[in-house]
Amino acid sequence: MNILIKISYDGTNFYGFQNQPDRRTVEGELALGVKKTLKKDTKIYYAGRTDRGVHAIGQYANFHADTTIDIGNLPKVLNFNLPDDVSVIGAKYVDDNFHARFSAKKKKYRYVVYRSRYRNALLFNRAYQYPYELNTDKMRSSLACLLGEHDYKSFMGRNAIVKDTIRSIDSIEIIEKGKFLYFDFIGKSFLKNMIRIIVGTALEIGNGRYDETFMKEVLEKKNRKSAGPTAPSSGLYLLDVKY
Repeated sequence: MNILIKISYDGTNFYGFQNQPDRRTVEGELALGVKKTLKKDTKIYYAGRTDRGVHAIGQYANFHADTTIDIGNLPKVLNFNLPDDVSVIGAKYVDDNFHARFSAKKKKYRYVVYRSRYRNALLFNRAYQYPYELNTDKMRSSLACLLGEHDYKSFMGRNAIVKDTIRSIDSIEIIEKGKFLYFDFIGKSFLKNMIRIIVGTALEIGNGRYDETFMKEVLEKKNRKSAGPTAPSSGLYLLDVKY
C-alpha cells in the first residue's frame, strides 16, 4: 500500500528539514516515528525541504507499507511516536506510482509579518515583527515583475547547489488583516531563501528605501548583492502542496 501523510511542524528547534548527522531535523524525527510505528526501516519520500526555522502546515510525505493500522487511526499512532513539534494531521491511500515530490504540481507558501512597534510573546519565532510603516500598494506593484518564468539568481541564498536558477511563480498575493501582513506565493518550486529574499526586498520598497522599480532592477542584475535583506525564517510557512 502506498500511504500519503500530511504533516505540520514548528521549525524553531530544527536544523532544517533535511537529515544531517548529529543534528535534529524534521526528516530525522519523521523517519524515527515511522520506524517505531511500522517496526522497521521504511523509505519515505517528501514533497520538499524547508530551511532551518521554517514551519509547515501542509508538508506531505509518502511511503509504501503493509500495515494493519486503520488509515483513519494512522495519524494518531504516528503522533504517539513523534515529538510535540511535529504532527501528522492526515493520511490516505494513493496510487502505487504516486510520489510526494515528483507528483507535486504546485506549492503554496505564506510569509507572515506582524506590524507592531512591540513584540508579541505568542508570536515569538512564528512571525516577523516589523515596526515600520509600509506602503502595500508600492509593494504589490513591485512584485508584479516577478510573476511568470524568470532567472531568479538575485533571490537565491548563498551556498545553494542547483542545476539552474530558472523558476516560475504563478502568483504573489499580499493580504492585510489587522496588524498582520501575509505574503502568499504559489509556484512549482523555489530556490533556497528565494521567498525570504523577495519579502525582504519588498519590505525595503514598502518602507520607502527604494521605489517600486527596484524589484525589476534586482531581477535583471542576477546578483544576490543587489537585492534586499533575507527576511527571518520564523515568518515562513509551507501551507500546502497541490497534486
